[in-house]
Order: sequence, then structure tokens, then C-alpha cells
Amino acid sequence: MTTYEIAVVAGMAVWLVVALAILIVLLHAIRLLRETREPLGQISGTVTDLSDRLKPVLHNVEQASDQARRIAGRLRDDADGVGQALKSASESTGRMVDLVEERVVEVAALLAVVQEEAEETFLTTASLLRGLRRGKDNVSTAKRVVRALGDRGGE
Repeated sequence: MTTYEIAVVAGMAVWLVVALAILIVLLHAIRLLRETREPLGQISGTVTDLSDRLKPVLHNVEQASDQARRIAGRLRDDADGVGQALKSASESTGRMVDLVEERVVEVAALLAVVQEEAEETFLTTASLLRGLRRGKDNVSTAKRVVRALGDRGGE
């Protein structure tokens, strides 16, 4: 046999060994696939069962989420309303404080006028009483003088 023929036979032998190895690997792969088919089927069934069980839970979660969203919207609206009411109350309170301040200034001015009038009335009354006392004293003195003169004239 020539070298060429030996190389061809050796190449064929290598191809046969590789083909045989591939065949053995494929048979092993088929056997493994058959062995894993049953557990994969069980896993698939479990996943399907779990999916069926989770559907109501997911539905309830979606409903709860929608309700929470609606409640949050209502709370936001209520909070906005309360904020507006507080703003309005604050503005009204500010106006009332301004009015009260104006009234206090007016009352203070009125009290100043009343105090001034009371002081003038007190001074006028005191002056009048002083005048009456002096007049009384003058009348008393005049009576004494008249009496004294009358007593002398009779002597």
C-alpha cells in the first residue's frame, strides 16, 4: 500500500471514529432528552398550575392598585379643597385683623377725646367749686363786716 492509500484509509478511519462519536453523543442526548422530558413536563404543569393560581391574585392586585389610585386622587382633591379653605380662612382672618386694628385705633382716638373732655370737665368743676368757695368766703366776710358795722352803729 502506498502512503496515499494509507492516508486515505487512516482518514476514513478517523471519519468513522468521529461519526461513531457523534452518533454516541446524539444517542446520549436523545436519552437525556427523554429522561428530562418527564421532569420538564412536571415543571411545565407546575408552572401552569402556579399561573392559574396567580391569576386571581394578580387580578386582585390590579383591583387594589386601581382603588389605591382612585383613593389617592380623592385624597389629593380633598387636600386641595382643604388647602383652598385654609387659604380663604387665612385671607378672611387677615381682613378681620385689619378691621379690628382700625376699630382699635378709632376707639383709642375716642378714648383720648373722652379723656380730654373729662379732664376739661374736672378742671371746670374744680374751678367752679373754688369760685363758689371764694364767693362763700367773701359772702361770709361781707356778713361779718356788715354785722360788725351793724354792731358798731348800734352803739
